[in-house]
Amino acid sequence: RTRDKKMMKEMIAALEKMQERSGAFSHEYPNPFVTASVLHVLWEAKQAGAEVADSMVKRAVEALKSCRGKNGAFSYGYPGRGGAALEGAAGRMPICELALVLWGSGTSESLKAAVDMSFKHHALLERIRKYDDHADAWHNGGFMFWYNVHARAEAIVRLKDGAGAEKLMKTIHEIAEPDGAWVDSHELGRPYGTAMALLSLKRLGAK
Repeated sequence: RTRDKKMMKEMIAALEKMQERSGAFSHEYPNPFVTASVLHVLWEAKQAGAEVADSMVKRAVEALKSCRGKNGAFSYGYPGRGGAALEGAAGRMPICELALVLWGSGTSESLKAAVDMSFKHHALLERIRKYDDHADAWHNGGFMFWYNVHARAEAIVRLKDGAGAEKLMKTIHEIAEPDGAWVDSHELGRPYGTAMALLSLKRLGAK
């Protein structure tokens, strides 16, 4: 435990250095879904006994909230400029709402609505999941498929939604390849897709 706390402290310090002035986090550019993922990581670390600066969390939460439109959709980039179309944002909505809930700035109702929306527009993600770039009128990208599915699983677990868990597990099983592997973008490959599918299934309670 001493070693793990030391490692978490080092990683949290590294994240703090990466945080933008705006409070957002980025991969190629600042955006709400990476900011949400970092907030999720920080929450998990805090539950495990790590020290997380309130100021770091507060800035990230405010950056994330600024990307949320009136329709509940989060923008793809930062700053949000009024959110986005639900058809293009449905995949990332659960991880964004989950981050807000974990840090006391969201509601279970909004998180449930985000999960429902992700199921409603799942077919759009399914249609383009094996394409290596943004592919439709709403700029959904195949390389985001398993990231979004895993985030939805995390949100469902938080909601304690057994029906949602069964539905998502069924969805995952239905898209397995003939040899039992899973794929989204071929650029990321079968090992990644298979690992993410298995992690999602395990998180949802699969035996």
